[in-house]
Amino acid sequence: MGFLGARQKMENMKGKSIGALTTMLAMVFLLCCAAFAEVKGDATAPPGSFCVVGVGPGDADLLTARAVSVIGKADLVFCDPEVRERLAELVDLQNKQVSSGYGDLCPFYGKECSTVGGDQRINHEMTCEAYHQKQAEFASMVRKAVKKGQNVVLLSPGDPTLYGQDIWTFTELADLHPRVVAGLSAFNGANAALQAGLGQVIITTPFHGKSAKTKKDGIENLLKYKRATLVIFMPGNMDRLLERLSASCPSDTPMAVVRHAGQRGKTRIVTGTVADMGRKLKGQDTDGSLVYVGRNLKDAPCGKDLPGKDQDRGKFYLVGMGPGDADLATIRALEVIRKADVIFAPKRLRNRFQNELSGKIIKEGYHRLFPFYGKKCSEVTEQERAREKMSCEEYHRKQAELARMVREAVAEGKTVAMLDSGDPLIYGPSSWTLKEFRDIETEVIPGLSCFNAANAALGQGVADKNAFRTVILASGWFVEEMAGLQSTMALFTMRTEFKKFIEALSRHYGPHTPLAIVSRAGYADSEKVERGTLGSFMEEMSKESLPFQYMIYVGDFLDPGARM
Repeated sequence: MGFLGARQKMENMKGKSIGALTTMLAMVFLLCCAAFAEVKGDATAPPGSFCVVGVGPGDADLLTARAVSVIGKADLVFCDPEVRERLAELVDLQNKQVSSGYGDLCPFYGKECSTVGGDQRINHEMTCEAYHQKQAEFASMVRKAVKKGQNVVLLSPGDPTLYGQDIWTFTELADLHPRVVAGLSAFNGANAALQAGLGQVIITTPFHGKSAKTKKDGIENLLKYKRATLVIFMPGNMDRLLERLSASCPSDTPMAVVRHAGQRGKTRIVTGTVADMGRKLKGQDTDGSLVYVGRNLKDAPCGKDLPGKDQDRGKFYLVGMGPGDADLATIRALEVIRKADVIFAPKRLRNRFQNELSGKIIKEGYHRLFPFYGKKCSEVTEQERAREKMSCEEYHRKQAELARMVREAVAEGKTVAMLDSGDPLIYGPSSWTLKEFRDIETEVIPGLSCFNAANAALGQGVADKNAFRTVILASGWFVEEMAGLQSTMALFTMRTEFKKFIEALSRHYGPHTPLAIVSRAGYADSEKVERGTLGSFMEEMSKESLPFQYMIYVGDFLDPGARM
């Protein structure tokens, strides 16, 4: 039946017309068939291809259009039954060769079993020897298929590069020139559920650092950075984690626990403080949760009553459209566009999605209105005013104008969508609207961040549960402060001069620390990765100009040998 047939069947069952959405997906499918083409000009490129596809954290419609197209082109699909069932409404695998039982084979990869201690062995489902056997079996199957000219995909839950269970395959199958198709992580899905802009973010796992090198990544040390929101991935022992948090931060520190991120109707959020979270979670299953800790959660509207909510009124959507090419938008985002009555979109998104937006009421000129929101103009400093294109008074006028138009449309029962690039809650310029519109029904549609897309371009795990447990998402304004942790850093440049980044990083990292720059992440025709060291990059990059859209990565994770 194929993808489009599956989509048609699903929509018919819902009694809806797929209209422009199906047309767009058909076009994307044809355009993305080239995703598995051989590497041009590379005589060593194999006849087939291997690709790890991020399939997101929850519902099928959080797949990107690119992921759907790449899966549709595949001959051999490695996919566990639970993932296949979850994606069934959008992805038809009936006419493909499907192999299961090869997910989460990362444990002990690259290690000699004789060096693996007993305490390490008891935490895994199989022995080290059994994992090695399955890893070799998987690699052999992939190589044989690619040699025959087949396109092979491995469907990986969430974002394969962020605590992903399958990124080991990139090292093992490097000779096949593997690719990553970026997927939403549980982090993206949980952010959307919380509906809160988090500012600086530290993503980590709950472990105890025993050596001086690893203690810096322990949550006790990470909590010292009060400006950042700490996001802890899937703690196994929630009670023990709460004990550690209680001993390391004030009792009134805001906290949230999100379970089943990305699953409509199933997502569960518990908000509170470090002091009362244990009581609120008592008796609840918290397996697979994400834990958020930090002062930026104080104003999160999730779980709060909406005083103006009315079933007869419309709804406001803040929609993440992803970075780069149009096919990195999720199916859910495209569906919201299809049903929206009024859409606020900046010019670049209007151009990128001109087919999907055809015939819609589009409002331009209301992007990036966050400066001075909620702040009295009399309190704005001259330095703050100098950074912006408009005065504080002009920003306030435009904010009020936008708010009036949205409220009027929602009161008339209309669906209003504000489109934002990337993930709207990771340094998104429109997250302020979630505070403004607490009196009406709102929903955030998560999108791929340029962080997700740049990770995929790097083609390696940015954070894992072994050697590199922590990654910091920092902006140019606070790089000096956050660099003190000396953990992996992913820097959102946002108008900051490259020289200032390098100077700040050089004060905390050695000159031989690996560094990478990803330019235009997500744009298939112009995406570029530059690798070097902190000491060499200043001279190398001063000779050429960088585009506005680029990210900087720094840390030993960029050295493939550091994981072994």
